[in-house]
Amino acid sequence: MINHGTRSGYYAHRRLGQTPCDDCRAAINEYVREYREKNGLARNRAGEKVRRKAMAALRDRYREEYEELVEEFRAEESNLI
Repeated sequence: MINHGTRSGYYAHRRLGQTPCDDCRAAINEYVREYREKNGLARNRAGEKVRRKAMAALRDRYREEYEELVEEFRAEESNLI
C-alpha cells in the first residue's frame, strides 16, 4: 500500500516501477529542500567524492568482473533499442 503524499510513498512508487504521483513528488521535493537548507551542498559533494573514490578502488581491485559487468549492461541496453 502506498501512503500518498509522503517520502515513503515516493519510494514505494519507485520500488513498484511507477512514476510517483504529484503528492509524493511534492513530499520528496520538500524533504530535499529542507535537507539542503540544513546540510548544504558541501556535505553532498563530500559524500559523492568518497563514493567516487570507493568505486574507483573497487573497479581497480575487481577489474575483470567490472569489465564483464560493463559488457553485460551494454548488451542489455542494445537489446532495449
